[in-house]
Amino acid sequence: QGGFQVVNAHSPIAAAVGRLAARLGGCGLVVYTVHGFYFHENMPALLRRLFIAVEWLIGRFTDHFMFVSDEDHRTAVKLGIASKRARTITLLNGVDLRTFAPREAHLERANCLKREHGITDGAPVIGIVGRIVREKGYREFLDMAARVIQKRKAVFLVVGDTLPSDRDQFGSEFRREIERTGLSPHFILAGQTDRVADYLRIMDIFVLPSYREGFPRSVVEAMSTGLPAVVTNIRGCREAVQHGITGLIVAPKDGKALFDVVDYLLDHPEEAAGMGAAARQRAVELYDYRIVQQRFVTFVGMIVHEKQATEQGRACGQES
Repeated sequence: QGGFQVVNAHSPIAAAVGRLAARLGGCGLVVYTVHGFYFHENMPALLRRLFIAVEWLIGRFTDHFMFVSDEDHRTAVKLGIASKRARTITLLNGVDLRTFAPREAHLERANCLKREHGITDGAPVIGIVGRIVREKGYREFLDMAARVIQKRKAVFLVVGDTLPSDRDQFGSEFRREIERTGLSPHFILAGQTDRVADYLRIMDIFVLPSYREGFPRSVVEAMSTGLPAVVTNIRGCREAVQHGITGLIVAPKDGKALFDVVDYLLDHPEEAAGMGAAARQRAVELYDYRIVQQRFVTFVGMIVHEKQATEQGRACGQES
C-alpha cells in the first residue's frame, strides 16, 4: 500500500535483485529494460545454459520487457525468457545528435584539441572508447596498433579507464604493455572524461573489438559523429554496424584481422569517409534519443493503461 506502481529495472545483476524485490513487495508492474544478456554464443555451452536458465526463472517475475537490441528481443522471445503474456518492445539506444555531431560542426574546437595533444595533420587517429578491461578487446587493439606502426605513422587514442568496481583490473597491465612495446609515443590515454564527443571528433576510425556487448552506446555515438566503425561479430555490434556500409565487422579475439580492416580503411580514406557519412545518416534515422524516448513513453503508457483497465474490470466484477 502506497508503494511503487511500476518498477523498471536495468542491468543484469541489479535487475535480477530489483525484479524479485519488486514482486515480493507487491509492485503492480515489473518491467525489465534489457541492456544485454550475460550469455552469448562464444561462451562454454554449459555456462550459457546456466545463464539462460537463470534469466528464464527471473523472467517469471517480470511482467514486460524493453530491449535496446533487437537481437536480444528475438532471443528472449525464442528462449521463453519473455513469457507469452509479456509485452515486449525494442527501444534501441538513443544519442543526442547535436552533442555528437560530426567534426565539421565543431572544426576549430577539434583542431584545438588535436594541437593540445600534439597531433599533426598528417597522422590518422584510431580511437576506442570504453573501460580498459580485457573483454573490450584492448589486447587486440594493442596488437593492431603495433602492426599499424610497423607500416605507417598513426595515433591511437584511448578514451576511458579501468574503474575501481571492475573485476578485471587490466588498466595497469595495458599501460605497462604500451611501455614495453615502445608504443608510448603513439598513444594518447585520455582517461575518464566528459569530453567524449570532442575526442570522437578528432578520430578518423573508431574501433571496438569487444568479446561481449549488449548494445554499445559508444558505437552509436561514434556513428553519430560520422565515423566508420570497426567492430567485432558479436550481439549488438553487428546490429548497429552494417558491414561494408557504415563500417567493418571482424571476428573477436583476432588482432591480425583487426589490423587488416583498419589498414584497409587507412589505405582507402575516401571509402572510410563514405562509411562515416552513412553511419551518421543511420544514427539520425534510428538512434535519435528523442525517438527512443517517445517509444519508451508510449510503451509504458500502454502497459499502465492496460493494468488499470484490468484492475477496474476486476473491481466492477466484484461489485456486481
